[in-house]
Amino acid sequence: MVALREAEGHARVLDMLAMTKTLRTPRTTLLASLALVAAFACHRQVAVAPPAPAAPVQKSAAVGGPAASVAKPPDASPEARRPIQQPPAVPCLDVPGGRDASLPDLLEQAGHDFEKGRYEDALECAREATRIDGNSVAAHHFRGAALAELGHVEEARTAYARALALDPDDPEVLRSVADLHVRRLGARDDLELALQYVHRALARAQKNKDKPLLKELFLLQAMALDDLGRPGDALASANHALENDAKDREARREKGVALFELCHFDQSRAELAKLAVEEPDAWAEHYLGLIAERSQDDAAAAAHFARAQKLDPDAFKAAVPAPTSAFQKLVQEEVDKLPPDIKRGLAHANFAVEDLPEVGDLVATDPPL
Repeated sequence: MVALREAEGHARVLDMLAMTKTLRTPRTTLLASLALVAAFACHRQVAVAPPAPAAPVQKSAAVGGPAASVAKPPDASPEARRPIQQPPAVPCLDVPGGRDASLPDLLEQAGHDFEKGRYEDALECAREATRIDGNSVAAHHFRGAALAELGHVEEARTAYARALALDPDDPEVLRSVADLHVRRLGARDDLELALQYVHRALARAQKNKDKPLLKELFLLQAMALDDLGRPGDALASANHALENDAKDREARREKGVALFELCHFDQSRAELAKLAVEEPDAWAEHYLGLIAERSQDDAAAAAHFARAQKLDPDAFKAAVPAPTSAFQKLVQEEVDKLPPDIKRGLAHANFAVEDLPEVGDLVATDPPL
């Protein structure tokens, strides 16, 4: 879904990065007020615990500089204020004869470490590469990829920005930074920015007829569009991804999700069932459970949900159905919170609590609720 194409000597690094996958951040469904009750879309009412607040992102200290928390007090002795001599960093690569490693050698070693999941080692190799050549797009790109895998999102974004400052239209870097914004950030602004990065990368990827890269770009486009509430466009992008790699599981899953969001439930079930049969797939099982609910097959839905939870217990928690009376009470509480002018407009409206809305109601708008 990454490749660094600066020289033939880096091709192995690029292939390795292209194979690196990261889990997509699960979607979050939010019910804020009565006005959004219809947006339950294709889900039954469930009691959902509020998400735990995210831990604040803490910026790392600059390489080689002290963090604020370990700064010496101003009244420290001259000896204490004297900088502590740090041992030199262990070289990324030992070269026979004590020579310094070359840029291609460093990137090749970084690729080997990255492929083995040794991201700290890969990062150190990429840093050495940037010290050798601060204008190397590949070195900054590789540094960003390693930082992203280590969860240092802001530093990864800066590394990618350095690479794009050197070559604003490098399709591989654009793909990587789009991936960062879709999979690890995911806010609306991030998703819309990712679409811009993908759009810029597509021109050169299409010119080069780079099918693996085109598949990745269209897949990221489909993910962003679906999360932005544009399932019709997401479906078109997922199909474009599959034109470049018909077997890609992520693209097939994204197609199934887009079909679900468009309320094409039979087609969605056919796509997702194939994935689940081929190999275990938590997200496919989850959506198959939602589709089974719509068919009022509660036993099948429970089985799909149980498999999804077993496959990915962090993403899928056990849900306790809310009694109808509790849901009705929630609706009334939300109505009571509405501003007076809205409540007056709703004075003659009749509300009914249903397990699931009718498909005709869902598809009465474009895109469907």
